[in-house]
Amino acid sequence: ISESAMERTIRGLIDFKGNITSFRVDKVIAVATGVVRKAKNSLNFIQRVKEEAGIEIQLISGEIEAKLSARGALLPVNSEFDRALIFDIGGGSTEFILTQETELLMVESIELGVVHLSEEQLYNDPPKKKELTEIEKIVDFKIRKVRKRFQRASFFPFKPESRVILIGIAGTATTLAAIDLKLVEYDREKVINHTLEIKRITEIFRELIRMPAAQRLSVPGVEKGREDLIIPGLIIILKIMEFFDFSVLRIIDSGILEGLVLSYSSSGKSIPCFSKR
Repeated sequence: ISESAMERTIRGLIDFKGNITSFRVDKVIAVATGVVRKAKNSLNFIQRVKEEAGIEIQLISGEIEAKLSARGALLPVNSEFDRALIFDIGGGSTEFILTQETELLMVESIELGVVHLSEEQLYNDPPKKKELTEIEKIVDFKIRKVRKRFQRASFFPFKPESRVILIGIAGTATTLAAIDLKLVEYDREKVINHTLEIKRITEIFRELIRMPAAQRLSVPGVEKGREDLIIPGLIIILKIMEFFDFSVLRIIDSGILEGLVLSYSSSGKSIPCFSKR
């Protein structure tokens, strides 16, 4: 973790600590996930946060992160299902979580993120066809490998009689829902359980790639900072739907935060699934 990134994060956490103190909360739960797990200086970062912000962070494993994310994502689902394939597109990675109802069956994490794709592949505004084609090739290759791992584990193809739903969580998915709903102001309640067919997602993608980034910001639902990232994000979503044979995507605006609260509430003391690794 670079010094500048560490300082920005600690400043943010100091602000959080101020809000926490003003609300006089009884319990503070703070966890670190992927980036901190991979960083060589993670212990230094955790110690600095404790000393400077007064917040004690616990580092959780990838498996526990997936369990918490799945628990939070499945909580508000208003449709009956047997299995759920949940994906979380981040800045540097994408996670796939397969559940049998609420039981975790399989977790896959790949280095495929919207920030990296945007910074490394998009040079023109609006993007040129060859740039989009290159992103599609990268995404195609990596998601194809994920599908093969699901096949080797006998989890794919999905059985015709099994009710399997596809759930997207986090920024790319919720931005897509906000665009479809034409939300000038983000409304979490409207986003949760919003569904889109692959045809509609393709239409939105084709509309956005014709616009320069500044014009995308005028599209209701596109927040500042997402105007570039939404392009590779939609490519990833469309490839996931293509490779796993889904025609409909369900979007949920909940995940690890809600999973943490649920885990703490059910244990009454602490998160029972923390890992030191």
